[in-house]
Amino acid sequence: MNGFVTMVKTNLKLLLRNKGYLALVLLLPILSAGLLSLQLGGEVSMKDDTSYVVQTIEDRADSITSIENTKLMVKLYDNSNTETSDYLAQELAGSGLFRVFRYNQEVVDLPTARQESIDGAGKSNIGAVVYIPKDFEADLLAGGTGKLSLLEIKSDGRNALLNSNVNTYLNFIMKATETTGYDKTALDAMISELKESKLNKKIEAVEIGNSLTLTSQQNHQSTRIGYSIAVLTMGFLFCGVFIADIIVRERNNQVYNRIFLSKASILNYVLSKMAMILLTVGIQTTILAMATPLLVSTDFGIPFPSYLFLVFGLGLCISTLSVVIGTLVGNTMNATYAVFAIWIVSNIMAGLYFPITSAAQWWVKASLLIPQRWVIVASEMLMTGETGVYAMYGLIVGCYLLILMAGTSIGIMVGKKDY
Repeated sequence: MNGFVTMVKTNLKLLLRNKGYLALVLLLPILSAGLLSLQLGGEVSMKDDTSYVVQTIEDRADSITSIENTKLMVKLYDNSNTETSDYLAQELAGSGLFRVFRYNQEVVDLPTARQESIDGAGKSNIGAVVYIPKDFEADLLAGGTGKLSLLEIKSDGRNALLNSNVNTYLNFIMKATETTGYDKTALDAMISELKESKLNKKIEAVEIGNSLTLTSQQNHQSTRIGYSIAVLTMGFLFCGVFIADIIVRERNNQVYNRIFLSKASILNYVLSKMAMILLTVGIQTTILAMATPLLVSTDFGIPFPSYLFLVFGLGLCISTLSVVIGTLVGNTMNATYAVFAIWIVSNIMAGLYFPITSAAQWWVKASLLIPQRWVIVASEMLMTGETGVYAMYGLIVGCYLLILMAGTSIGIMVGKKDY
């Protein structure tokens, strides 16, 4: 035990004297915290969004895109903003045939809506526009048809299906209006009762391959976490190189002989290096915990303590991997090149820069070998309310560490045989 404590103290002094190590430990967690506030623009993406629900947009100029083409994208101007117009929007979305984006922040006249639709035709995937006028409900209560308009933006056979569905729901509302004697209070009560009794089709967490269905906001939050993790991964990897450099120098300076001829064992030597990894990751996580509340809001989709837990587990895996590489390579410069290449490739493979849910199956499966991927998976599971996330993540981190510690031991044993 004395040998273990002595080695830890000696290694810690060497690391704290290294300015590069200190810069990585102190600056990268702060940069990572800043990336959690990254704004991803005004695009509403339906790549991983929930089905069967109306998506309300705050800015009618937002571009609306989708990488899948299974449902017709519909933009709905709800100028009425009443129970009846909401019922129509919910029925269209609930049919499962369309993805409905509703704008109801302010009244937009029909010529403006038509012009905006023409201007945005090449900037979004919207196939049709449903225009509900301000006097929609008032006209229905007066025995009219609601004066609703449909605008076809793109030539798509599904527009006829949209027209048929709109007419079906509109006819139902007209009959309901007639049944209630054109009384607004009675009509609202009937529609509210229908909404409560109707089967809720909202999909909260459907697993497709290795991804979860997220709302647009959750998808943006997951992306910000991915960028933040990418920066942290660089810090973890290169701090591991500094620890590996100590092992390489001890081997080259024949410190191995003096250590192993003393009372210190190989186990104590390995544990002392793991202690340095633990201390390094602990310091980085602590700095992240202090910097994040000062720079950004900690409300980014998952509990802040959970985020720190995920980061700490990732740091242990990544730093240990870096130490293993540095030990086996036996040259600090080559180890630096290796971990930099690993940083770039692993971040891309793990989907930290862009989603991989639509990538080839071999890519999706291979990404599960990368620790960063499990941070994203665990984060998305927490966002969607999945259970057992902490146990799953802890088990995965434990498996990584067991394998990597074995690799470190092998590297040290190989180095010992050379002296």
